[in-house]
Amino acid sequence: MLEAGSNVLITGATGLIGGELVRTLITQPVGKVWALARPTPEAGPALRLGERLRRSGVDPAAAANLGVRAVAGDITIERLGLSDSAYEEICREADIIIHSAAETSFIRAAACRKTNIAGARNIIDFTRTCQREPLLVCISTAYVSGVVADACLSEEEASASDHHNEYTRSKAVAEELFNTSGLPVLTVRPSVVLSAGVPDSGFARAILQFVPLLAEFEAVPIDPVARPDAVPVQYVVDSIVRLLQLRARKYDCYHISAGNVGTSNYAEMARVLDRFYQRPQPLRLISPKQWNRELHRQYVGTPKRRRLFASLRNYLPFLNMNVAYDNSRLRAELGERFPALPPLTSYLFELLRLMSDDPATARMMRLANRA
Repeated sequence: MLEAGSNVLITGATGLIGGELVRTLITQPVGKVWALARPTPEAGPALRLGERLRRSGVDPAAAANLGVRAVAGDITIERLGLSDSAYEEICREADIIIHSAAETSFIRAAACRKTNIAGARNIIDFTRTCQREPLLVCISTAYVSGVVADACLSEEEASASDHHNEYTRSKAVAEELFNTSGLPVLTVRPSVVLSAGVPDSGFARAILQFVPLLAEFEAVPIDPVARPDAVPVQYVVDSIVRLLQLRARKYDCYHISAGNVGTSNYAEMARVLDRFYQRPQPLRLISPKQWNRELHRQYVGTPKRRRLFASLRNYLPFLNMNVAYDNSRLRAELGERFPALPPLTSYLFELLRLMSDDPATARMMRLANRA
């Protein structure tokens, strides 16, 4: 249970969810917060954590004064790459370990296995050495459901052997490692997490980087009535913190998702895109079942569009899943403390505006627009 004086280790503290967890925990009456950050040749853990907090508009000095401590480490290394002193302190005092570090690439298969699977084994081994038998919180993904379409899945149904890529497969393997470890484990499965409320262009681009490419097409094979299950990061963080604050939980696994009620479909999202990009003609969304060779030649017939379409291919299977992840378990558990869950269309325009200010997005579009 997360309560006054609880000491918490967070891996992946410089990522979107991990950084927001650090930012939120310092507003709670907790004890120590160790933020694990992998050093780079350019920056040590304190500098990296400070830069991450600044991306959320937080003064790093104020965070340090509230008990946050950046710790050098690497989950792909035994003992998490911790120094002897940090290892001994955390093993002695940790009450909760929140494992947020992950490789989320759809194309870097080896990196997914190294970070998500080997990293999970290292986290488990580390937790077993801790004196207080800390609760291990596994931040997984709802997409461990793998290859599935046109469904609303409960936590018990979301398990599969077939996956679109190594990212979701490796997260499913990691879940199994945690669940069979014999340790006290709480698994949370966010759906697509967007950086709404975080004033940073890089985080906005991380998930939506394919969206500017859509502006280059008149039509794309995306089902207009399909619904993405996407949620803002603060909803995810608040859900995790409030679950941890419960004295007892009915389950050990929860979807942190939009569910199947009140979610926006792609036709509604396309209207936001049309308005943002000031398109003279609305983007036409065509169900993949109706997309044929003739339509492909018509709308993807130029060398430039073929190049852009190749970049979209990795995203299309996910965009067309039309799968929602039932969040009724989370709603019932949190009751009146269930966090605010705004619809995607209410914050999509702002995310697109942030993306337009991102240098990496600008470079991508300059390359895309070359003859």
